[in-house]
Amino acid sequence: MTQTLRFLLALEGLGLAGLPLASRALGRLPGAGLGLARILAWLLLAWLVWIAGSLGVPNGAALAVGAAAALAAAAVAVHRRREGASAPDPFRRRLWIWSEILFVVAFLAAVVVGSYSADVWGTEKPMDMMLANATLTSDAFPPHDPWLSGADVNYYYLGQHMVALMIRLTGVEPTQGYNLALAAIFAVTVTAAFTVAATIAEAARRQGLPVRRPLGAGAACVALLALMGNLRGGWAALHADKLTTFDWFAPSRVIANTINEFPFFSWTVGDLHAHVIAIPLSLLALAFVVQAGLGGPPPFVRVSGWWETFCAALSVGWLYAVNSWSWPVMAGLLVLTVAVWITSPDASRRRTRAVAWTIGVLVLGAVLVLPFVVSFEPNAGGVGLTRQAQRESFAAFVKHHLVIEGVLLWLLLAPLLARLRGLRHPLRWLVWGAGSLVVGLLSLAPERLAGAGILAVLVVVALVAALAGRLRNAERVLWVIAATALACLFGAEVGVVKDEFLGGPYERMNTVFKLGYQAWILLAVFGAVALSAARAWLPLVPRLVWLVGAAGLIGVSLAYPVAGTYARKAGFTDGPRLDGRHWLASTAPGDVAAIDWIRAHTPGDAVVLEAVGDDYSPFGNARVSTYTGRPTVLGWQGHELQWNHRLGDRRADVETLYKTPDALLARTLLDRYRVAFAVVGPLERTTYGAPVALARAGREVFARDGTAIYAFTVDKAPPGKPIEHRPPVLGG
Repeated sequence: MTQTLRFLLALEGLGLAGLPLASRALGRLPGAGLGLARILAWLLLAWLVWIAGSLGVPNGAALAVGAAAALAAAAVAVHRRREGASAPDPFRRRLWIWSEILFVVAFLAAVVVGSYSADVWGTEKPMDMMLANATLTSDAFPPHDPWLSGADVNYYYLGQHMVALMIRLTGVEPTQGYNLALAAIFAVTVTAAFTVAATIAEAARRQGLPVRRPLGAGAACVALLALMGNLRGGWAALHADKLTTFDWFAPSRVIANTINEFPFFSWTVGDLHAHVIAIPLSLLALAFVVQAGLGGPPPFVRVSGWWETFCAALSVGWLYAVNSWSWPVMAGLLVLTVAVWITSPDASRRRTRAVAWTIGVLVLGAVLVLPFVVSFEPNAGGVGLTRQAQRESFAAFVKHHLVIEGVLLWLLLAPLLARLRGLRHPLRWLVWGAGSLVVGLLSLAPERLAGAGILAVLVVVALVAALAGRLRNAERVLWVIAATALACLFGAEVGVVKDEFLGGPYERMNTVFKLGYQAWILLAVFGAVALSAARAWLPLVPRLVWLVGAAGLIGVSLAYPVAGTYARKAGFTDGPRLDGRHWLASTAPGDVAAIDWIRAHTPGDAVVLEAVGDDYSPFGNARVSTYTGRPTVLGWQGHELQWNHRLGDRRADVETLYKTPDALLARTLLDRYRVAFAVVGPLERTTYGAPVALARAGREVFARDGTAIYAFTVDKAPPGKPIEHRPPVLGG
């Protein structure tokens, strides 16, 4: 409870500091985006620490505290300086109160639920923990790579940096901080989803659209985006014999050889992966996009205009360094939204300024994360077309997308029908008929492009709707959001990112996964607002049918969170606790004590030798480097290859170090990798046997419960084998 309270107080401090900053940056929105204050303050704090560390300021507690003090001082200064009195806004007050209630409830609920599967091991948790600890123990940015001594992290790590920053400021044990940070990301996602949808609905109401209960739209978005499963999972949950044996993992694998993850599945797994941390940050960027779509670029005669521009640029640019897949989606959405706003009557003489502002936001966003852009070498080699053999048949395409995004597509149906109902000109019907004919022919063609054809038609429909002259700006923004979501699904059908899986059966895996995830977020926002504006789309009887259908589909999908959570938590029998190393303490308690000793007695860049094994090893390979952030000779080698690192003979050299009786050979290898400490625990003894040469070459500095640590004198000369980057993998 103490750790939870410290984390909650720190988050509340961020929320308080973010209120004046958000009200100035998002002040042109109804409610002034106050529900986004916490994630905005978190982003600003993380950027201050990171940019200072990238420019040579030592990364540590002093820097974090100094940045927090600077943020607090800026918040006080902004609060005291007001640019004129503003009219009372009851919606603003209600939005903030409800967002705060939702945040606290969501955070505490997530902490309790997460405490029944708290082990930070399995799936991608070790990687995320390693990245967070890397930013904690590195003196500068980019951080050193704990899984490859002598190298820097070559991955988008700034999301984990945000997590590590909260761990540093609260002083909690890192694996406990991991679980608390996961709860915090869930809570800020809930408040961000609530705020963005409610804000769009309120803006539509003020512009004359028949919207009922804008805060209800926010609540609906929370359910659709953060709490709902897909129809595959919901249907399976309703037919499960026992909840404890329910296959909670299967609903994320619908399309063969791909990943079809959705947000609640992410919470269920518990990975603090890039795409999860990016959800609230994407919603923050979306809020700035919506603000531009409602009122165009900000007025620069006031300080608030420059502040809005800076925050908008940072929120978009930061995404590239948190989850590079999110950046093109939000950047494209910004460009498209402003382009549509330019066609509105409100644009008047501000069109040139709007274009210049949009370009400026994108350029400034790149500048604000320039140290990351310069040091990061993506493993992808561009974008190509999906091979025919990888595409699905038309029947499989329809079936799979209905069970994945069926609820969200149903919510899109009524607005689409309303657009069709508004068409009167015979030529337009001719165009629709031609489009239907093309899709029909594509369904019979061997290229399997019918699914892509349907999505292309829907994208065009959404864009045409956004450009309709009689629509309000809020409606235009909604249609641009829908068009972008559908474009993500279209892109996943026709294109593929050339990553390390290219040419093999899994070449579409990441493309379908990451673009589908973005589509889910955007369609959830659209669907929530569409529900609140139901009267605008259809007459009474069709509207009732649509609403009843939506209620039924949502009800089915909400069965997954119940069954999936119960099964994932093993019936809530293992917990509650926050310690993420309990699994290790139960099998190798000496390892946990050794990890604590290394944290307390070694510098952050000390190279620690440990056993090498396969990625995702259930036995604990790379557990020391993961939990301490100290670099080891080689951790998860598959991940390092994906990050464009050459491994050379490292695995064989580690084996030699533990097995050889030759002290001179061991000394040579220790000097090559500048090894300062070696861990000899149950895993090392099981893998290699008793280390003879290591014991002779060093001195024992720790021994407890079957785990020992040996210390060695480190040569100050540079390592004999420099780290090299390998070119991106473009083939099988």
